[in-house]
Parts: sequence; C-alpha cells; structure tokens
Amino acid sequence: MVRAGVFLLLLALVVPAGGQEAPVRIAWWTDVGFPTPFAFSTVGPGGVVRLTLLYDSLLWKDDRGLIPWLAESWRTSPGGTRYVFRLRRRVVWHDGRPLTARDVRFSFAYFRRHPFRWVDLSVVQAVEVQDRDTVVVQLARPFAPFLENVAAVVPVIPEHVWRGVDTPEHLQDLVVTVGSGPYRLAEYRPELGFYRFVAFDGYFRGRPGVREIQYVVVPTARQVLAVQSGEVDLAMTTAPEVQDLFRGHPSLRVLATEPLSVARLVFNLEHPLTGRKLFRQAVAHAVDVQGVAALVTRGSGVPGNPGVVRPGDPWYTPQVRRYAFDPVRARWLLRFLGYEDRDGDGFLEGPDGTRLVVEVVTSAARETEPVLRSLAQVGMDARARVVDPATRAQLAAEGRFAVLYTTHVGAGGDPDYLRTWFSGEDANAFAAGTVLRTPEFQRWARLQAEAVDPAHRRRAVYQLQRVLSEELPTLVLFYRPFYWMYDSRKLRPWNTRGGLLNGIPLVENKLVFLPGSR
Repeated sequence: MVRAGVFLLLLALVVPAGGQEAPVRIAWWTDVGFPTPFAFSTVGPGGVVRLTLLYDSLLWKDDRGLIPWLAESWRTSPGGTRYVFRLRRRVVWHDGRPLTARDVRFSFAYFRRHPFRWVDLSVVQAVEVQDRDTVVVQLARPFAPFLENVAAVVPVIPEHVWRGVDTPEHLQDLVVTVGSGPYRLAEYRPELGFYRFVAFDGYFRGRPGVREIQYVVVPTARQVLAVQSGEVDLAMTTAPEVQDLFRGHPSLRVLATEPLSVARLVFNLEHPLTGRKLFRQAVAHAVDVQGVAALVTRGSGVPGNPGVVRPGDPWYTPQVRRYAFDPVRARWLLRFLGYEDRDGDGFLEGPDGTRLVVEVVTSAARETEPVLRSLAQVGMDARARVVDPATRAQLAAEGRFAVLYTTHVGAGGDPDYLRTWFSGEDANAFAAGTVLRTPEFQRWARLQAEAVDPAHRRRAVYQLQRVLSEELPTLVLFYRPFYWMYDSRKLRPWNTRGGLLNGIPLVENKLVFLPGSR
C-alpha cells in the first residue's frame, strides 16, 4: 500500500505549482466519510456530491437537464430495456491510463457485488462491451428513470484499481481515489471533516479554472458569519433574511435554489397508533400546514401537499385528497377512535384511561414546536424527543418511532422518489422512515417506474400521488429553498435543473469549476 505522503509527493510532481490561485473553501456541517463509492456517508447528500468531483458518470446535468458526459451519445431500444452508449475518446484516469468500455462494464459488475449505496442497480441485467468505445446496458425490465437516476449518477471506476479488492469499504487510502473527474483528492482529515481537492490538468473538458477546493466543517449556526468573515467562500443557510443581509455587498452574493428541500412528518405504519389511517388523517386536520410553513420558513417556503409532489413541479397534480386545517374535524376523528377528554383537563384518553401521548422524534426542536402546539390544541399530549441527525436517521431505519419530523433534499428530479421514499429503498438516510405495503401503492409505484410511454407514466405518477394523499404515510409540511452565500470573486455558482443527481439542491456542480461551461 502506498502511503499518503508518497502519493502527495507524486501529486506535487503532476500539478504545477505556478499559476495556482487561492483555494475555494466550502462549508459543510459534518464529515461525510471517505470519498470512494464504498465508504462515503449516506447521512445527507454531502458525501455523494463530493464523489462527483473525483468520478464521472456516463451522463451529467446542467442548468437545462441531462447532457452527454463520459458518453458522447446514446440510443435506447423501443422497449426501453437496452441502452447503447458511445464513449468519448481521449478520456484518461488520474494516473494517465485510458478509460474504456471495459471500465464501464467492470463498474456495473463490481457494484452488483459491492453496492454503490446511492443507487439500486438490481434493474441492470447485463453490461456488454461492443468495442473499445461502445458499451451496451441491458435492463431486466423497463425503468423510466434509468438515464437520470442511474446513467447520470453511477460513478465509473477504474478496473485496474479495484479489480481483486474484496472489501472496498475498508480500503481508505488516497492511492485508491483514482477517478476521471476534474479533481483529485490530495488530503482528507476525518477528525476535522477536512477535504482538499486539487485540479486534474488532464481532464477531458479542460483544466479546471478553480485550482483547489477545500471542504471545512462549520456549525450550521456559524455559516453566515463564516462567509462574512472570509473564513469560507461558499456556505448554505435556510434563512431567507440573508438575501437582504448581503444585498449591495461589493462581492458577497446569495443564490436561492429551487425549493427541493422538504420538511415532513413521517408516520410509522407498523405502530399501533400511527398505523391507523384515521389517526393520521386526524393529525393532518389538526396541523395548520400553511401556518407552519409561513412561520418556519419566514414566508419563503411552499406549503406542503398531501400528494407529496411540490406544487409547481412538472409532475404535480392537484387531484389529490385534501385535509383542511380543521381542529373540530380532528377531534371528531379522534373521538371515533375512542379518545375523549374524560377528566376535563384538556387531554384525550383512550377507553382504558391511558392518556393519548404522541412523541415526535426530531433534530430541529424549534421547527417542531408549532406542530406540537397544533396537536396539543386537539387534546394530544404531544412531546418532542430531540436527537442529533444521525440518531434520528438510525431510529427511522430501525422503526423505533411513532412520528418523526425529518428534513431532507430530493423533492425534485425524477418522480421515482415517490416510490423509493415509501419502499425503504431511498439512499439518503434522512429520507428513511416508513414502508407503505398496500397493493394499490405498489401497483402504481411499479407502473410509473416501468412506463416507457411518457403519457402512461404521467398518469401513473398522478395516481401514485392520489394514493399517497389517501394513505398518508407522511404529512408534508413545506418545501423550502436553500440560500447559498458565496464570494463572487472566487466562483459563480448556479442551479442544476431539478437539482444535482436525484434532486439535490447543492451547487457544487463540477461544471461550475470548469472553464466555458456557461
């Protein structure tokens, strides 16, 4: 195994010292794991987005949608099960060796044995090499989101580096972070959550204009100050007030994203209380979604939709079941379930005299408060169990909750997230929570995923939203944008259409750092 110090010495010989500009420093709230497809963290999207600086995919996305990347062209069979990709010539790995169709075939085969945790590749039946620059992907069944959610996400890895590695998740050495992307990993300090990426001069799209990118951990509450003080050049907040704070500043700017971040209550469908549909509907009537959205987002968010898809999204339909804010209706439903205020103390009790206690697991106590107040107004003894985000994700994955308040990205991009969120298949740990097993949900979820005809797929997606609004496995409270604060002297970020990868409103699109991409 080559030691990190030796690798850095070799790297210094490859990357010229002359012409180096000051690094761009990007703030994040936590370490996101070692940046290989096998060791990055799925607690949030920071890890998978960082991978895209090192590794390329067959396709990519810009501010208008899907674009060719490693593949310069592609064609699809009429049945939607066969994709032929023609690769670019003269693409090389960071170590100078050529990238070929064999590497693409190897990547898909290797990920079947050692999963890339951000994408389920079970739909890929076989990958064959036609010639050095042509690869054919055969699917086991039609999969409508294949181009956006697989071809534009799965990192292509070098066969000569990973062949013969049996436990890739344990291999965390700089020497294995060989990709074809615009940057190389020069330093990683997990105890600090610090990453240093340096430009790869042999990149097929040209030498990156930003010569070095550093990621540093900055607590969420300090990120605005960190940008103001020059500690970092790019940071994110959900507070819309920063637009006024930075207005008129000579160099600091704010970029608002699409509202692709969602805040929602997740109901445990296996729990004896929240597994009852009438109870979930009672909660939906009890919570003033419009009021919560306005209060928490300071008017910048979009109130939630029971059908989950954000109003204004290209896949949105208004033809879903609605739950008006109606505390009287909520109390009536709870009384139908056997809960009444028997002692006159304002709290509901069941037939056995047990108080109706509802615990909401949350990592955002302030944002959960208006929800708890709403539930208390209809007689529930509503309490918050405040935990850190990683613990919240763990409790969700293990089903150890009744109601959970979660915020995460992904409310955009391809609508297949309507299936993955409620099938236990979503890669983002923050999207975990509950599995909806009703035959109608499973039917429409499968149909929308396999529909090759766009009109048929739209109908299935609309029906899926209707089912979700009726079954109510989750109550969406609001969708909100991120506000990216940046030093315009260092970089000029922009929004990727529908978010990076599968709906991630982060702005580290590799195109931002390349010359002539806008």
